[in-house]
Amino acid sequence: MIHIPAVDQAFLLLLIVFCLGTCVVRAFWELEQVRARRIAPPPRRRTMERD
Repeated sequence: MIHIPAVDQAFLLLLIVFCLGTCVVRAFWELEQVRARRIAPPPRRRTMERD
């Protein structure tokens, strides 16, 4: 089995946690954007009528 120095293990662990955290945050951000688009009222079309 390959032995990796503790400093390298800590760096790799932080890198993995950072990447996974970024993915989770991005996934929640995308879900929130979809939910906000679904809840938002459709844009109103301007009518050509003049009073």
